Amino acid sequence: MSIYAEPRDIADLKECYFYHTMDLPGIGRIAGNWDLSPKLKEYLGNVDFRRKRVLDVGCASGILSFHIEKQGAEVVSFDLDEKGDWDIVPYAKWEQFANVVADRKAIINRLNNAYWFSHKLLQSKAKVVYGSVYAIPAAIGPIDIAVYGAILLHLRDPFLALQNGLKLTTKTVIVVEGLRGQLQTTTEPFLGLLPDSKTIEPKDTWWDIRPEWVVRAIGVLGFEDVKVNYHTQKYEGRDIPLYTVVGERTHGNVSRC
Repeated sequence: MSIYAEPRDIADLKECYFYHTMDLPGIGRIAGNWDLSPKLKEYLGNVDFRRKRVLDVGCASGILSFHIEKQGAEVVSFDLDEKGDWDIVPYAKWEQFANVVADRKAIINRLNNAYWFSHKLLQSKAKVVYGSVYAIPAAIGPIDIAVYGAILLHLRDPFLALQNGLKLTTKTVIVVEGLRGQLQTTTEPFLGLLPDSKTIEPKDTWWDIRPEWVVRAIGVLGFEDVKVNYHTQKYEGRDIPLYTVVGERTHGNVSRC
């Protein structure tokens, strides 16, 4: 049995949820929560994707996958489907937890639909694998570049997620994350736990991840030649500060990570 998902034939926009703003043939601009389109190259660290095999981890509605494919890459998009479980923070005093988990599964399904809706209109050849980021299938095979586009902060175990993608990655990793208010100033590899039982917030964000932590984490996995750049992107019309870490493999190989 193939690990790749069969394309969905989605004809109704009402069945879709676009997390990122997309420009689609015959449709025009569809507004999403994030508008990365003006600065996509900066978001992706100005990496050259030509003739590369790329794994887009946490592809959502597909903006990064389709952009990277247009640059001449072979793309494998990876994400949850409605059978998977979003890493919602399991507050013991949160009585609506079960209802929210069910609601997030419906959102995942609509995100998947948005991806396939766009995939068809863009005549994309990108392949899709659904599953857990903590168990990315080895059957995907070696890839040149792994992309983690602002997903680690939403994951209970960001290091394990990195390890599972980088075990397949022969050349380059790209990690994008948000720069938070940083009430605690540090240049150390800081990973701050955000959930607070007093406020029951946030509900789907776990970590304040500093770039120094990302550099240290990917270094452990064999990517010690790194560059960090800082930029802003539009979220709901506001400029949000982000950073992008690009790491090149310097040690190890795909069978050891």
